[in-house]
Amino acid sequence: MSNKLKCIITGRKLIATKAYYVRKVEKAGGEEELHRTYICREAKNLLKQGTTVDRVREILGTEDVVGDIDQEIIDSLLTSDKRAMKMRINNLVSVNKIINTQTDPEVKKYINNITK
Repeated sequence: MSNKLKCIITGRKLIATKAYYVRKVEKAGGEEELHRTYICREAKNLLKQGTTVDRVREILGTEDVVGDIDQEIIDSLLTSDKRAMKMRINNLVSVNKIINTQTDPEVKKYINNITK
C-alpha cells in the first residue's frame, strides 16, 4: 500500500499516516477507488460552497498537470458527505471573502489621477 495521496483537483500530494490511509481506503471502498476520487480538504470545502472546479484550481493553484474530473465524483462528494448536510452555511468561509475583486474607491481615484 502506498500512503501517498494526490488530489484530483489541485494535484497536491499528501503523505498520510498508515492509520489515516487505512480509514480512507475503507471509506472509499478500495485503494484504487481512493486514489481515483481523493480530493484535498481545501478543495472539498470550496466545492461544497458551490465553487466550480476551474475556480478552485484558480484559487488554490495546481501543483501538477491535472486532467478533467468526472462530474459523478463531484456529485457524490456533495450528496454523500452527511456532515456537509449538517454544516451551517455561515460557518463556511465565503470565496468572496477570500478574494476581493473590487477596487477600493480611494485607490481607484488615485489611479485615475495618476493616469491623467
